Amino acid sequence: MTDFTGRVAVITGAAHGIGSEYARHFAGRGAHVVVADIDGPAAETMTKELLSAGLSASTLVLDISDADACRAAVDGVVAEHSSIDFLVNNAALYANRDFAIAEEIDLGMWQKMIDINVSGTFYMCRAAIPHMKGQSFGRIVNQSSASVYATVPRSLHYSMSKAAVITMTKTLARELGPFGITVNAIAPGVIDTEATLKVVPREVLEKGLGNAALRRIGHPADLAPVVGFLCSEGASYITGQTIIVDGGINMLG
Repeated sequence: MTDFTGRVAVITGAAHGIGSEYARHFAGRGAHVVVADIDGPAAETMTKELLSAGLSASTLVLDISDADACRAAVDGVVAEHSSIDFLVNNAALYANRDFAIAEEIDLGMWQKMIDINVSGTFYMCRAAIPHMKGQSFGRIVNQSSASVYATVPRSLHYSMSKAAVITMTKTLARELGPFGITVNAIAPGVIDTEATLKVVPREVLEKGLGNAALRRIGHPADLAPVVGFLCSEGASYITGQTIIVDGGINMLG
């Protein structure tokens, strides 16, 4: 099992769903996990769960769409823990029931998608990079989506924002490689979370996945080991890549 003892991992959106599983995964392997989330009470609950299991964690209430807040938050983490080794940009806005054809997309929702999914990811990277350069080490994992690879009608705003994350990942990888920093992304498919089930009932999801290669919905536990691997020594020669974890659903086109 990968040993992250002594490492500091900042995980955004770590209070719920996929992010909470990431927090468990990294903390369970010895990292100090900074549970970063806009939902303060939920973040504190997640932190208490980890602490009660004898793991190392702290809470960071953060709105990633605020560039100054991101900078202050990362600076604070480094001041307290002396480093930021892993940055997992999981926090994102899902469209809930606001999916719409292009001409009917609410412009407020469009802008919010950009502010959180694109700008928020960039703000966190931008804040962490100087510290990672200074320590000549860093692992950044951004969260994209398999929807970038399989055309999903009525989700232009979401898919577009996640496509931008892939381009950001590749460009940062080129820029930061000489400093010992790798930048990769993960592209999840349909994952069993509260956010997903707000959009589509479970029975509809399971029926729709009947033609996927693995014939099942994904779970947060399917993603966490992949993100962990991308932060491990075993992935030290991997950068600029996006790993699709979707059970083969993207092959349906």
